[in-house]
Amino acid sequence: MMQPRVKLAWALGGGGARGFAHLGVLKVLQEEGIPVDALTGTSMGAVMAVLFAAGADLKYLAALAAKISWENFIDLRFPRYGLVEGKRITPLIRLLTKRKRLEELAVPVRIIATDLNTGEEVVFSEGPLDLAVRASISIPGVFTPVPYGERLLVDGGLVAGVPVAAAAAMGMDLVFAVNVAGELGPEPPRSVFDILYRSSEIMMRRLDGIQIRQAALVISPEVGGVGTLQFYRAEECIARGEAAARAALPQIRQLIGELQVDGACAAGERA
Repeated sequence: MMQPRVKLAWALGGGGARGFAHLGVLKVLQEEGIPVDALTGTSMGAVMAVLFAAGADLKYLAALAAKISWENFIDLRFPRYGLVEGKRITPLIRLLTKRKRLEELAVPVRIIATDLNTGEEVVFSEGPLDLAVRASISIPGVFTPVPYGERLLVDGGLVAGVPVAAAAAMGMDLVFAVNVAGELGPEPPRSVFDILYRSSEIMMRRLDGIQIRQAALVISPEVGGVGTLQFYRAEECIARGEAAARAALPQIRQLIGELQVDGACAAGERA
């Protein structure tokens, strides 16, 4: 009797501009026929997860990422709760995902945010994509928080920079993670944005280590030297994501094969 295909969940971590590496990883998985049966995403990982699951053309997205002027989507203000209101980002998400809701995606996706009132992890599995993504990218002090019922939502990286646990809860056979964490370079912060981003990254690095250990495999594109706000390096990040994914293909296939064999043996013993 033919065994069911091994199902894979992919946890995509946050990292600002470095998150474009996810696009390169997903492109390779698609080209090589590696299953993407479920996705979880935090911050930029959330953006890439919903774009992929909504059926966006990855080559088009790569070209768009390299050419678009991302500064046009940063609506800098001085509101009470953050420096960026984020109102220009949500229309772009709606456009690229064809206004789909989370539950309408071809691939199940979970988006991670944090409740600023309670400190709890909030996992979106349904509802408007733009709201979930806007919440997940809301680094405290940079983006204004997102009201959601009685909750006040900010960046999911505060609780799960690489959301492996949420992926494991989706009932897949294997969970693979893509970690695009940055390095703390020698350059001192030069702006309030730098200070806020670096503060968040220092905290997230500790949390990421806990979650990543739960993954069967971690792909780490060499984008650590790319600054969180260096969106002009999108093309470079995509290429490094592709390279990391191709290097990991033998191990990915080995893990899938081993699980398939174990499943076949277990079925044989039951028979």
